[in-house]
Amino acid sequence: MRSPSFPLISLLLTTGIIATLPSGAMAQDSAKETSIKENSGFYVGVKGGITSPSDETFSGVQDPVTPSPGVVGVPADVAVQFDEGATFAGTVGYRLPTRFLGIFQPSIEAEYSYSENDVSGGSFNGGDQFFGGDVSVNTFTLGYRSEVHWKDDQKFIPYAGGSIGIADVDSNINYFPNNGVATEPTFAVSGSDTGLVLHSNLGAIVRVTDTIDLDFNLRYQQISGLDFERRFVAAGNDAFNADVSGRFETVSGFAGLRYRF
Repeated sequence: MRSPSFPLISLLLTTGIIATLPSGAMAQDSAKETSIKENSGFYVGVKGGITSPSDETFSGVQDPVTPSPGVVGVPADVAVQFDEGATFAGTVGYRLPTRFLGIFQPSIEAEYSYSENDVSGGSFNGGDQFFGGDVSVNTFTLGYRSEVHWKDDQKFIPYAGGSIGIADVDSNINYFPNNGVATEPTFAVSGSDTGLVLHSNLGAIVRVTDTIDLDFNLRYQQISGLDFERRFVAAGNDAFNADVSGRFETVSGFAGLRYRF
């Protein structure tokens, strides 16, 4: 009996290899889909950190009401410097059971955050005044996060994302002339207003257990469309002087915990 020829052996081997490819690919796809599903679902998180606001100018035009001093039509530009302050946030999110381009897994998040910053200095119309007070901010946002998964069992997971929402800003900025005479606030930029808030986030998750993660991120926050009042408050008065408007920007660093259900 003649032995099989080399071409016939090659054909049989090739056919066998091809026959195994679909099952191997299907096994890999099935394992990947299982991993994606295991890494999806709801989660909650809490975090805290430090927020550093940029210097801001709230601008307007004076329209004083007696007994407020001032001249109608004269600028009312209040430049304010802020100290660093504390910030806190709570998050509820859902990690979607899919990945774009094989590595980017998206999440949808709802978040509440709070921050408070003292006033460290400033000037009115470029003058020499002594400033004090604080600004507190409450934000409510809906956001998107995209985590980078280059392998199924990685412990360090970078991410980027952003969010949009509303911010309630409470202003208690006060000042008086730095002339050695006044010892109590003469004017205040006061009131509470709601503005549009935008967040940009860059961070990383570190897996601790199957359900608990450490969460670290840097955030840029911008709140626009804020309107307050400059009021004359010396000697027990509370008289309108000008409407002033501006925005509030901060850069914050957070660290916290996340629990995955």
